[in-house]
Formats: sequence, structure tokens, C-alpha cells
Amino acid sequence: MSADTADDSAQQYKRLGKFELHGVIGEGAMGVVWKAYDPVLRRFVALKRLGPQVGKTKEAHDRFLREARAAGALQHPNIVTIYDLGEHDHQLFIAMELVEGRDLSELITSQEPLALERKLDIAIEMLEGLEYAHERGVIHRDIKPSNIRLTADGRVKIMDFGIARQQSADESGGAALVGTPSYMAPEQITNGPITRVTDVFAVGCLLYELLSYQKPFAGESLHGVLYQVLTTDPKPLRTMAPSIPASLERVVARAMNKVPEDRYDSARQLQQALIGIRAALSGAGDSTTQRLGEHWSRIPLWALRMLQHAPLKWRLPVLGLLAVTVAAVAYLSLTSPPPAPIVPVASVDTAAPHGLNPAIQALRDSAAAARSRALRAGALRNNVPSMLVAETMWENAEQAARRGAVTRASTGYQGATEQYHKAVTEADAMHAEAANAIERATPVVRALAGHKDALRAAGAFARADSLLRAQNFTLARIAAEDAEQIGVSAGIAPPSPQPRDPQAAIRVLLQDLARAIASERVANLRALYPSVSSTAWSGFFRSVDQLKARFTTNHIAVHGPTAAATVDALYTYVPRGGGAYQESRPRFAMTFRQTASGWRISSLRELPHPK
Repeated sequence: MSADTADDSAQQYKRLGKFELHGVIGEGAMGVVWKAYDPVLRRFVALKRLGPQVGKTKEAHDRFLREARAAGALQHPNIVTIYDLGEHDHQLFIAMELVEGRDLSELITSQEPLALERKLDIAIEMLEGLEYAHERGVIHRDIKPSNIRLTADGRVKIMDFGIARQQSADESGGAALVGTPSYMAPEQITNGPITRVTDVFAVGCLLYELLSYQKPFAGESLHGVLYQVLTTDPKPLRTMAPSIPASLERVVARAMNKVPEDRYDSARQLQQALIGIRAALSGAGDSTTQRLGEHWSRIPLWALRMLQHAPLKWRLPVLGLLAVTVAAVAYLSLTSPPPAPIVPVASVDTAAPHGLNPAIQALRDSAAAARSRALRAGALRNNVPSMLVAETMWENAEQAARRGAVTRASTGYQGATEQYHKAVTEADAMHAEAANAIERATPVVRALAGHKDALRAAGAFARADSLLRAQNFTLARIAAEDAEQIGVSAGIAPPSPQPRDPQAAIRVLLQDLARAIASERVANLRALYPSVSSTAWSGFFRSVDQLKARFTTNHIAVHGPTAAATVDALYTYVPRGGGAYQESRPRFAMTFRQTASGWRISSLRELPHPK
């Protein structure tokens, strides 16, 4: 429906404040979710009308708004964005991003066949969003399959941040059990301290169910489930999913440990464990598990040169570790059998059906050529959604051709060709995103030479490079971002190489500016903005912790060697003396100039917010 159509038909819909309620799309313990239309911003939203049990006292009402605003500050690709919240006729509501797709619970209920790699990708993306929230002091408390949304293009979105915690505190003076028992950590049941590892437990339960299609804790009654969570270990995962690696079973078991201190310390730590298993799976049958002598990609020379400037107290242990590694590699190279030739991954038989007429044969040849290009682009290895659709269409067309169903075969081959072309585009975009992350991390890791974290960053960087070569684009991007973050945490944020196009170069400059601010070093800012006021920024850096920044601009006006833009900023931080996460959203008028070192900021002026 277009925005104009929505305006013309507004009178036929019920309203909640400014929102038009178009239809119920979900219902749960927290309230009813509607597909609603915002006529002011001309967009559809998911509007949750919260039940009367939420915010029924003034204290609870104020706490709900405070915590919902904190959740609304979360801006991350893997978290559903909160657009608005408020109250109408004594009823609280939240307007959220409307995400087309389906919940993870639907996939589990239908026991849809899904590659183990794809299941791990879902968990890895989910943990990326969860770690982002935890770093900002927001704990979900109700991670479960129905709160994980899979978008039409394969992205993972976490829903309902900040709401479950409010309801649990509202009922019975904070002592009521509110949540989903099968995913509640023991400390939730016993009213113990709720921390980030409470969410880790729920992720472990969700992953157990995603891998086995069975809940780890199930009973005939609520008390039966709670008793199991508190006293009983779930069945070993491999008794129900024998094909999964033993290492993955151990990871899930640790995440579900009943003792909080014995779980993974953070979502990031659990994510890293899953990334290691995912990388091993993606390399099965290719160069990462074959003879290292011919296929091993060495660590870049510049990374090894960091040892020359490293303190002696840790240089010697690292050299010893490298010596052991070299010996192991040499032994494996001498004793491993010759590698099998590497062939493209194929999910179905590619032998052509016999007796095809020339027209169908031509369509099949086109589809097969498009399929080969998609495979070479890494679309199947990265579980690109269009590739999975294309493979299904290809297989159906092949079966139709063997049965002599000419019309169905023709339609199938044409549809598969179109989807394979889309898969190439999607895979290329993922490749570009990973390559860009590696390019941005490169100057940071190089600038770490001599620092105590140099080898840790170099290891993450080398892993990213190796994963990119193996066409593991998502994991390559995450590894590169880890390498970059190690440097930023150490105060290292050098300028990145800039493309020749001025607008693209200025966008890279703004990314570097965000990184420099996160490093909390005025020297890093001055490299990008030579006339920066060191006094003002030094005072700001001394007053905050966990500072993050992001800059966005819709238009950059370039005039030869100068440019200008209106830039929206987002700063998130914790006050140095402690407290909740805060955010600031200033708008700036910036001017830029091109120098011998690239584009730099020449002036920055804060603009008044539009009323």
C-alpha cells in the first residue's frame, strides 16, 4: 500500500494516537502487536499495545519509560529499532521497526531442514546484537526463538529489548516469574542477580533447541519445567543430533551451565567459540583441513615484524610458541596425504537429463552457467538467501525435465537463472563488506607494532584474511572488526586509505572520525581535523567511558578541493563516575578540504535541532 493510499483510507482504521491500526500480527503475554501506519513519517511500523500489568503504578510507569528509552537507544543491524513510545488513553505502546520475515520459532516448530553452518550463522549474528546491547548496559532477559526474527534477506533481528525486564519488576513487587521458563536461567527463577550471562544461558537453550528441534527443559507443568532448570541437566545434545561436532556440544553445555560464573563471560566470548567451530565446518573438504604445506596462508610479513619492537618479557614466549607451531606445520606437511583437488561446492546432481529439446537445453545451459558463477562467488558457502531459493528451483526444474514436464522445467530454469544472478550480487556485496572491514583494520593493526596487544590483533587480522580467501565473508568481517577494535581500545586510530571519489573519501573520513573519538585520543582527532580544540575534547574524554560514535550524512556537496555537508552524529557513553548509558545526537555543519594526505575536516559547527 502506498502512503497516499493509506492517507485516503485512514478513516476505516482504528487509531492509537497518530497511528492507524491495520491488523493484528501477533499476540503474547506482553500485549498485542499490530501492523500500524504512521501518517506523519509515512511508514508502516509494528505497534505493540502493552497490557495493563505493565506500568500499573506511577513508579512502574516511569521505570518502563526510562528502560524503554534505554532500549530505544540501541541502533544495531541485529536489533529491531524502536521508533516511538508513549501512552494513549492510559495505555502504553511501543512503535518498532516492521520487519518482514518470520520468527525463529516458526522454523523450529516446522523442523525445517537447515544446514548446520546456517544455524551457527544465526547464533553468531544474534550474539553480535546481544553483545552490542550488553556493552550499553541493556540486558534482554527474554531471549527465545519467538523473539528472534529472520528477515527476508537472511538477516537476524532481536526483538523486545527492555520490555521483559519491566514486566518482571511490575508484578508482585518484583518477585513474580515472568518470562519463558524453558529459557530462564536459574538466577531468574531464584531472584538472583541478573547479568549479561543470564542472556548467555538463554542463548545456550535456544541454540540447543535450534540444533536438535527439542527444548532442553520440558515438563507437563510450569513447576516441572522450573524444577528441571534448577536441578536437571538436559540430555546430551549429540544423542538427538549425532552429526554435530563434539566441540559444539561442549560449547552449548557451557553456555547452559547452572552456575553463572562457569558460563561464558560474555556474548562475545560465546560468539568467538561458535566462530571457531563455524570456520572449521566451512573449511571441511577444502584448504583449511588439507595438507598445510601447499595451502597454508602465512601470517603477513608486517605482522611478524611487530616482534622486533616487542618487549622482551613477552617476545620470547611468543617466539617459543611460533617455533612449536612451525614444527607442527612441518610435521603435518610431511605426514599428511596429498590434498584432494578443490572443486566448487554443489548441492545437487548437475548431470543433464537425457533427451532435452534444444529450447529447454538452452535454458538449462544458461541456468547452469549462472549457477557456476554464483558458486564461484561464494553464494552457497555463505548461505545467501537467493542462492538457497535458486538451488530449490534448479532441483525442481531438473526433476521436471527428467519427467518430461516441459513447461515446469522451462519456468524453473528461468527462475533459477534470475535467482542465481541475485545471489551473485548478494555474495559480492558480502565480499565487499568483508574486504572493506579488512582494509579499515589494516592501518590500525600496523600502527600497533610494539604494543602488548600487537600479536592478538595480528592474529585476528590474519584470521580475517584467511577467512576472506576461503570465502567466509561474514566471519571474515567479524574477525576484521575484532582486530580493529583491539587497536581502538588501545588508543590506536590512524587514518584509513581513501578512495579517489570525493564523496566516498569523505564518508571514509567520517568513519575514521568515529573511530578516533572511540579511541579517546585527541592526537587521533587532530590527524583528521587539524584545527580541533584539544581542550574541549580532552575534557569530554575525561568525563566519559565506553564512548562510541557514529556519523551519517545524506548529501555531500563537493566543489573542487573543498566540500560541505550536514552531518548527524550519535554519541553513546557511560559517565566516568558511573551510571546508565547516555546518548547525544548533535547535528553539525562540516566543511572539508583535500590535502596531500587525503580529505580532512576544516571546520565543524553544531547546528540547532529542528523543532
